[in-house]
Amino acid sequence: MLSFAAGAALGMFLGLFADFWLQRRQYRYEDERSFPLRSTCWVAPVMSLAAGLHASAWQSSLPVAVLAIGYTAVLIVLSAIDLDVQRLPDKITLPLIPVTAAAVVSVCVLSGEAGDAGRALLAGLALGGFYLAQVVLAGGRGMGLGDAKLAVSLGMVAGMVSWPHVLVATMAAYLSAALVAIVLVVLGKANRKTSIAFGPFMSLGLAATLSVPAVPSMIGLA
Repeated sequence: MLSFAAGAALGMFLGLFADFWLQRRQYRYEDERSFPLRSTCWVAPVMSLAAGLHASAWQSSLPVAVLAIGYTAVLIVLSAIDLDVQRLPDKITLPLIPVTAAAVVSVCVLSGEAGDAGRALLAGLALGGFYLAQVVLAGGRGMGLGDAKLAVSLGMVAGMVSWPHVLVATMAAYLSAALVAIVLVVLGKANRKTSIAFGPFMSLGLAATLSVPAVPSMIGLA
């Protein structure tokens, strides 16, 4: 079992390593080299908190706790990149799909819930298709293909738990994005044409849902 303290310690270690890698900005394209440097000092403490919450929420299942912590660590790195260059790199999102599929199937088997693997894979395809449809309908404006690629692996992780968790994670992403957009507009820091990175909100939606797995039941969805 993982306690909050153990999870937080593991998250802090992963966060410090991620922060070190992010500061090198190797993910930037040549025409992005001149972009202002964004602080990544938030990465380690946020990762530590998320890992601690995941460890507490999944004390009854070590495989799920480890997967939740590891996947959230990747999501936080992707969020930092998206906030920096408003792009989710294919070098991470594409390999993440088969890696997540293998990890989810392994966790389902180790947890004695092999039947959940099929639902997880189907949820990944469904959520990825949902985001891809939005990209096509929007003509590439706003949401990008990077979001659709991330949605595939994100859907698999949420689907491993249940369909209601996929729905809640998706709803949380859109609601949090809408709230932040409204606040920015009210403060005069954004307008209707301002582009906002959506990857961090997708990550937040899943991380929050995994941290409080009872949420679907609390709102009557399970």
